[in-house]
Amino acid sequence: MTKLHIKIPANTRGRDFIIGDLHGCLDLLEAEMDRHQFDPDADRMLSVGDLADRGPDAMGCLRLLNQPWFHAVRGNHEDMLLGYLPPSASSIKPSPGAGALLMRNGGAWVDALTTDELIEIKNIILPKVAELPYVITVGDGNQQFHIAHAELMTTGAKEEKAGFWRRLTGARNGKREGRRIVTDTMLDDSLLAEMTEPIMWGRRLIQQVDEAASRIIDTPQGPLMISQNAHYPGLSLTYVGHTPVSQMTLHASHLYVDRGAYLRSADSELLMVDHKQVLGWLGVG
Repeated sequence: MTKLHIKIPANTRGRDFIIGDLHGCLDLLEAEMDRHQFDPDADRMLSVGDLADRGPDAMGCLRLLNQPWFHAVRGNHEDMLLGYLPPSASSIKPSPGAGALLMRNGGAWVDALTTDELIEIKNIILPKVAELPYVITVGDGNQQFHIAHAELMTTGAKEEKAGFWRRLTGARNGKREGRRIVTDTMLDDSLLAEMTEPIMWGRRLIQQVDEAASRIIDTPQGPLMISQNAHYPGLSLTYVGHTPVSQMTLHASHLYVDRGAYLRSADSELLMVDHKQVLGWLGVG
């Protein structure tokens, strides 16, 4: 049975890097790995998900799941892929409408796979995708941090039974209901099972950022916006992607690191940040 939340020990041999949404941009990742002199024998790569779609090498990015130094959480694009093309020998059934949803979001590469690639993805890659957790916690105590795709936020048991988009926006019957940011002690499979869609699709927290009340600090990897409510009591630093941001943004203990790499524009990039360096930027290293 797939674990929704897994814990891995702190890296005592090397560095832990976190990368934003890859979306098929393997070439950009390789360039960043060279720039940071990534050591696969000691360093680890932690991905906020969305490995495939939109970019030029979806299969190359998915093949990273074969590497022992690569760890990823499930994003909404992994979920769409599984809904359209379940693994071989799996109880997962194709979801109605999944194909149209995937194709609207950059998944046309799936229908262009060769026969050999189709065998590879169904027999080797997709079983690994299906096993991806929704949250990874690294280390423990006051040194721990989390990896998730979109946000660690839910809306309470009653609203979790409401419609998909109403749940994500926090609205029910036209009224705003109480919403909870998940804390470290709340992270377990039973709770996460009730909030998998917000974890993969939510954009409520990032919309709370008041840029006028925020401050910017300069880092070697570009500006970092510290919001008016940068830290949420009880939640360790949590790296997320999903929503492309114009600069790294810290809000409610969530550090947003998706810079829209697949756009390949002057204003986009693939972020690969060293966790220990991030702690230094935040003054907690």
